[in-house]
This record gives sequence, structure tokens and C-alpha cells, in this order.
Amino acid sequence: MDILIVEAGRTFAGFARFQKKGGALRFLGAERLPQEGPEDFTRLLAELSSSDHREERVLLSLDPEHLFTRELELPIADRRKQREVLPLELKGETALAMEELVFDAIPLQGGRVLAVWGVGAELEERISAMSGAGLEPQIVGSSLYHWNLLIPQNIGAGSVAISDGRSLAVYADGEPILFRCFGEGDMHRQIDSTLALLEAGKGIRVERVFLHGRATAAAPISPDQGEASSITYAPLPLQAGLADAFPDEGTAREYAGAWALATASLRGEPVNFRHGRLAYTVGNERLKKKLRLTALLSALFLVLLLGETGLRYYFVKSDLASLDKSILQIYREVFPNRTKPVDEVSELKSEIRRLGGGATGPGILQALNQIAGAKGDGIIGVYEAEIDGVQVRLKGDARSFQSVNDFKSGLSSFFESMDMDEVKSRPDGSVSFAFRGALNEGVK
Repeated sequence: MDILIVEAGRTFAGFARFQKKGGALRFLGAERLPQEGPEDFTRLLAELSSSDHREERVLLSLDPEHLFTRELELPIADRRKQREVLPLELKGETALAMEELVFDAIPLQGGRVLAVWGVGAELEERISAMSGAGLEPQIVGSSLYHWNLLIPQNIGAGSVAISDGRSLAVYADGEPILFRCFGEGDMHRQIDSTLALLEAGKGIRVERVFLHGRATAAAPISPDQGEASSITYAPLPLQAGLADAFPDEGTAREYAGAWALATASLRGEPVNFRHGRLAYTVGNERLKKKLRLTALLSALFLVLLLGETGLRYYFVKSDLASLDKSILQIYREVFPNRTKPVDEVSELKSEIRRLGGGATGPGILQALNQIAGAKGDGIIGVYEAEIDGVQVRLKGDARSFQSVNDFKSGLSSFFESMDMDEVKSRPDGSVSFAFRGALNEGVK
């Protein structure tokens, strides 16, 4: 992702472009042009919008001259709530109505905050100009309020000031103490007087001033400046992250402010006036489009899932119907005389178990073998046999009554009880009989 910092300075308009690579920034290029009027800023935006670049996160850095500050006590730590409370706390302190201003807050030492505000109409005009060029900024603030990121870690404890020649930021042990924007005039004299007033008012003595931006090339302090001789002016020492982002030290100091704002946008919540009526909505619209696409894809997936489930149900139902039809066909082939089956599968299982014999009875072949062995020559034939467990029922024909008695006697060793009934003679001299008996335990 690329980060584009658009600078709307007092006397210049420019830009700086960085590439986020991992957790660090890499400088891609920059340019600054003299600005004599609004048309110069518009021309810069036109050049930026026409240049070829990837999707960028755009930040607008305002000149602190167009912003106002006031230090006050506010026992609220939440930034969002501070923004809501500040108009009430500063009511009557400004010439403009609170509704025309947009606020943000910077935490200071001792539980105090620095209220920062701008005129809503002026901010909206800047945002509209950039939006018209296709460069709507996600963040509108000022790099001045993030110069604490430029302080090298090896500086240690104590007070230090940083200036770009137009503005001054003072820090004590890394915490912000003072922000001030200068007018036209000698930079050194204005810095010296500001630090002298700070020492007199708060007892904070600053002896080191680090310069960056165009102040790096400013003329050194002259010997006749008296009290200023106790203050040391030096080019900004380059800490590791700042030095690694740029190809050389001169470029790093020139665009150190832009780097600080870009870094602040990655590390946390920078000073930003894009909230309330100036809230950034492009990201929300993109998110809504992504959510709509996600919802559409989810609905399509649900339709496909329901369609697949419906097809599976149809195929399973068809298979079951076909299986039921096959079972019914088999049942009718096995039992042609039964017209109204209740449960074809259960009836078929019952008949198979009955034909196969119970778990405690002899097999069909063993029982028939015993009956065949006792039949002899006097029995013409057995034309019906039914075996149910140990119960045996036979019907057959014999040559005579004596043959029937002999057959019964031959079966006596296999049966516990026997009954030969329905013995009837036929015209041709043969005899029909019916036999019932229970097999004894020894032949099971």
C-alpha cells in the first residue's frame, strides 16, 4: 500500500509518497512548488490525479497557521468523547460559533489536553478540492503534532525543541509541551523568545533545537543575539526508521515532517478532523460494496446448497420407490394368492424363518430324511409336508391300512407324540392319511 501526503503549506504546495513495506516506510518521491494562490494547489492536485500510481491512502497535511489551539484540563481519556466535549468546554472562547468548528485533542502532561480546531468551511473546501481531483483524503491534520516521532531514542531524558522554520514543537521526556506557529521574521529570534517565555511561565528550560525541513538550510545564529547563545541549533539527528526510509540525509530532513505524519497514521490515531459532518465515507461505501458482494455470494451458495439437497432428496426418493416396487414384485411372485400385503419385507422374513425352522428345531432336510427312511414300500407317497419347529404335519397315500400302521410304527422312535387321523380308503383300494406329531429331543 502506498501513502500519499499532500502538503498545503503557507508558501508552497507539495506532496510526498511512501510505500508501506512490512512495518516500515520507504520513500518513493516528492515535490514542492511555490504557492502564490489557490490555483497553484489545484494545479498540483491535477498533476497528482493524472499520474500513474497504485491504490493509495491519501493524507492532507495542513499548515498550522490555519489551525487554532488551547490548553485546558479535561479529565476524559477517550479521544472520541473529548471531541464531543470540547465544543462545550470552549463555548464563548472563540469568535465563531461552535457549530462552524471541527475539533480534535492531543494529550499533554499532567492530565491536560491541547484542543486543536479548524474552521469547518475551510476544511470542507480543501476536502472538496481534493475529492474533485479523485484524491479524497482519509486523514486531514497537520504533521506538526507528530514531530515527537522524529526525536531519536538516544537523546535521553530532558527537554528538546524541533522546528521547520515555520513552526515549533517542544517536548519534555517525549511528552508534548508546546506547539507554536511563527509569522514572518527571523526564525531564531522567534524561537528564542518563545523558549524564554516557556521557561519563565512553566520553568521548562530548552537548550537544544533540532531543525528539519527548510530550516535545515537557514543561516546560523549571529553572535549579537545575546541570550540566544545558550541555545544550540543543530540539524535533526536521524533515527533508524527515518534514515532507512530515505536515500540520503538531506532528503530525510527535507521530508521528515511528511514521514512523521505517515508513521503516525500507521501506529495509532493521528490528529484528524475527518469526523462528524466531515467524516470519511469512501471507505464505508467500499466496505458496503464488499459486504453486498459477500451477501450475494452467500445467497448464491445457499441457493446452490438447497438445490443440491433437493436433487439428493429426489434421487433418494426415486431409489426408495424403485426398491419398494422391486420388493412388491418379488412378494407377488412368491405369494401370488395374497392380494393385500401389509408389510412385504416382514412377511418375507417371517416365511423364510418359518421355512428354515426355529433355532431349537431340526433342519428341514434332516426331518424329511427321517420321514423318508421310515416310509417303506407301503407308502405310495407324501404329497404335503409342513414342519414348524418340532411340529410335523404330513399328508400322503398308502397301499393299505396296514401300510399306514407300519409307517406310524416306523416313526415312533423319532416322535414323542403321534396322531394318525383322516385315514380313508379309496375306490382303487389305496388309503389316504394325515399324520401329526412332535419330534422328540433326541433327533433335534
